Amino acid sequence: MKTGKSILIATAMLANAASMCAQLTWASKDIHYASDYALPNQLTTDTLIHAWRGERVGAVALIHIPQGQTAVCSAKISGQLPASASFVDYVLTDDFRNCGIHPDTLPAWRVPDIIDTQAGSVHLSGETRPVWVTVEVPRDAKPGKYKETLSVDGQQISLNISVSEMTLPKPSQQAFHLNLWQQPYSVARYGKVEPWSKEHFNLLKPYAQYLARAGQSTVSAILFYEPWGEQSNDLFLPMIETTKKADGSWSYDYRIFDRWVQFMADNGIDGMIECFTMIPWEMNFRYYDESAGEYRFLKTTTDTPEYRDLWLNFLKAFASHLKEKGWFERTMISMDERSLSDMLNAYAIIQEAEPRFKISLAGNYHPELIDKLYSYTILLTEAYPPGTVERRREKGLVTNLYTCCSRPEPNLFSNNASADAVWIPVYCTSTGHDGYLHWSFMNWTDNPLDDSRFKLFAPGDTYFIYPEGRSSVRYERLVEGIQLSEKARLLREKFIANGDAASLDRLEKALNPIKMGIVDTRSTTAATVNYLKATIDQLSSL
Repeated sequence: MKTGKSILIATAMLANAASMCAQLTWASKDIHYASDYALPNQLTTDTLIHAWRGERVGAVALIHIPQGQTAVCSAKISGQLPASASFVDYVLTDDFRNCGIHPDTLPAWRVPDIIDTQAGSVHLSGETRPVWVTVEVPRDAKPGKYKETLSVDGQQISLNISVSEMTLPKPSQQAFHLNLWQQPYSVARYGKVEPWSKEHFNLLKPYAQYLARAGQSTVSAILFYEPWGEQSNDLFLPMIETTKKADGSWSYDYRIFDRWVQFMADNGIDGMIECFTMIPWEMNFRYYDESAGEYRFLKTTTDTPEYRDLWLNFLKAFASHLKEKGWFERTMISMDERSLSDMLNAYAIIQEAEPRFKISLAGNYHPELIDKLYSYTILLTEAYPPGTVERRREKGLVTNLYTCCSRPEPNLFSNNASADAVWIPVYCTSTGHDGYLHWSFMNWTDNPLDDSRFKLFAPGDTYFIYPEGRSSVRYERLVEGIQLSEKARLLREKFIANGDAASLDRLEKALNPIKMGIVDTRSTTAATVNYLKATIDQLSSL
């Protein structure tokens, strides 16, 4: 199957006689509407969606300005619930869905993904533009029907929301374990500010808030220069300055690390601190040499005395600092896609330095590590042996799945179907895992608002949130999937507690198409997600 056909792209249709005024209609979140999309004759001016209390709900409308006409349009949503309306902007993508060097010969197209929360109005000329509506249903909302009105360019359509008596947990209290790795240096570079200045933290705030709203479970911290070997557009610089003193001893400056961890906590992310890394992709460790007055690199391997000396000193001092801050129990020494032999070498040194340190790995499954890692994440295409996840959960350990450039779909690339972002969280938890990991949240390209392609990886793989506080369709749909996962969990618990076998069976049957992991033209992510959503909407009213 040609991969380009797996995404729902609405292309231009034969237009009827041009209307003399703008047209506004509700549309599907599962379709990427091209700017030349012609609206159907039958417009949807009144629609109904179902929600739980505490849910973030998204809906899509389309505004169409006929050919030969121009308009400066603004979008406004008003009604009984907290809501916002933003135009969706387009970003370049192509059909590359793999790892490695991104070919520059593939045809590119623009996909609607940027939810422009910053633009008060847009200039439209003979085109169609999506409008994204976000409704935050209060946790104390009374169950019942609510009405919102969307107004764009003088046109109005109605959004009816049926609020269930069921309530979602606060994002910080949800069972779903979300781990989206952060790249704060991209924000500094794009915003043209000094890293870790007051201005930098001001620019970082909306992204911390987006993460907190999604229920982010971890903070990404960088121990040494470039854990991933300078593969990204912006360098991952260390948050701890390591100095080799003239007498051969080591000293450490934790000021940036402390400010970053505290900033994230202040913005609602006070879970685990994931510290990268004892095993970088290039085994070079940068430190400041006090005698030489310059930075130097220790190029080594995990089985050398130099490596052991570097990390024994670092880990012992780091553990003491973390205990002083009250953060030790939250901290993990983290590795990404490293070999078993290197992991075992690093594990031995951690045990010698401070055996109570937690350790995490995103990578291949190794039975030798299953009881050594606090957090273990394997590819979504792989599986743990039967009973492994349950046994780890009984011990209080975290077991997740992740996607990366090696899986074409479902994934979070800008060229994936938007329903993929909903499908992934539900798949993770329906198969018994704790949650989902994605390696990049805001690891931006040079021009992230124009082009999601990068020299490596699939387009959009390096980020799915945009500069200056802009959201994205991919982010909003990921939140939708996490909420859907939480609904399934809570309904299952309710039906088991009530002995409602019939309702439990309906729920499990609706989850099964996703749990099976089959995605093809007959069983798309949109189809299986919508089937589950419809079933959960019905079960929520019982």
